[in-house]
Amino acid sequence: METRARKIVEQLGGTWSRSRGMCCCPAHDDRTPSLSITLGKRAILVHCFAGCTNEAVIEAMAGLGIRIADLFDGTSGPIVAEPREEVANRNALRLWREASTIAGSPAEKYLVSRGITISSPELRFHPRMPLGPKGAVRFLPAMVAAVRSDAGILALHRSFLNLEKSSLASFDQPRRALGSPGSGAVRFAYPDEGRLGLAEGNETALSTMQMFNVPCWATLGNERFGQVTIPESVRELYLFVDNDAGGRLAEERARNAYACEGRLIVTRRPQQTGDDWNDVLMRSVRAAV
Repeated sequence: METRARKIVEQLGGTWSRSRGMCCCPAHDDRTPSLSITLGKRAILVHCFAGCTNEAVIEAMAGLGIRIADLFDGTSGPIVAEPREEVANRNALRLWREASTIAGSPAEKYLVSRGITISSPELRFHPRMPLGPKGAVRFLPAMVAAVRSDAGILALHRSFLNLEKSSLASFDQPRRALGSPGSGAVRFAYPDEGRLGLAEGNETALSTMQMFNVPCWATLGNERFGQVTIPESVRELYLFVDNDAGGRLAEERARNAYACEGRLIVTRRPQQTGDDWNDVLMRSVRAAV
């Protein structure tokens, strides 16, 4: 059964390690792997941290040629969602402690290349961040962001870098999670006088903080708007979404999840179709030169 589970994870573009795998969920537009695949007693268990139901995940798998029968050991019985308790990934914690401040580092140079001149203690630089399965690991420079809940660091978000160009690495999916983000986010700043913003990615969140002076968290996926836990004290919630289908999904999920009495929810999106807020910032930086 483990061999089948590993093949499913690999088919979905993920990695398998120590009897579990993380991959992109086929039931939604997933750019940051959010589907966990593990081994149960009689079946392969699936759990989408973005909130997709097991039925939706299995139906989407079937559309990719993964048979429902492949998820079972041959005995009858339903697939049951694996109970989830948010715990820190030990490897992620170790790597976070190894990483250094981004001041003067290639990570800072990368942010400046994106027009971003502010930073946060939630970002660090690691010169030898591991990437790949055991036996085929590469060690590459990366900007590292802490994914936190109220309980502490749950996971890391790694942006692998091309040092010569001060850009993201050129291989497929240079942004990767390490560990399960659960309800966590990259909390770049604390809410200020009841105000908090949410944005899809690290660069977008930092861009909006720089432009609007609103503390912002990165959800690490449009599908994770609504999944991230925000403080009850937030009275003004700003949704800094992209001007595309993913941004509309993010707004819908956030409004459904966070609406409550006494809380104002404001959506801000760029004017141009397809833009995110870092695109807007970059355009203003170029215009000022």
